[in-house]
Amino acid sequence: MPRAPKKCLESGCRKPASKAGRCDTHYQPWAVTSPRNRTRPANAASLIRQARRRDRERCYLCSGPGRIVDHVVPVAEGGSWDLSNLACICDACHTIKSRKEAARGRARHP
Repeated sequence: MPRAPKKCLESGCRKPASKAGRCDTHYQPWAVTSPRNRTRPANAASLIRQARRRDRERCYLCSGPGRIVDHVVPVAEGGSWDLSNLACICDACHTIKSRKEAARGRARHP
């Protein structure tokens, strides 16, 4: 049996919801921000290119070839999107570093 359409989340609106819990009248796609992009600056792509050029695409941990640009101090731990906090890193080192960061996060929030 089909479900009844849900109502719009806007107070007092009785139209059926179509996108993100809102009707076509109240839905604003520019107002929907993913959690990942809340702290990401508008010039993030430019900062990433500058970090790659500065580091000559070499991993800052093992000096191997590295195309990933990573935060030295993670944003979740108080790091910033400043160019001094961005560095190239290889896949292997990035995996190890990310696992350590995830373990620290789990230890803080059991």
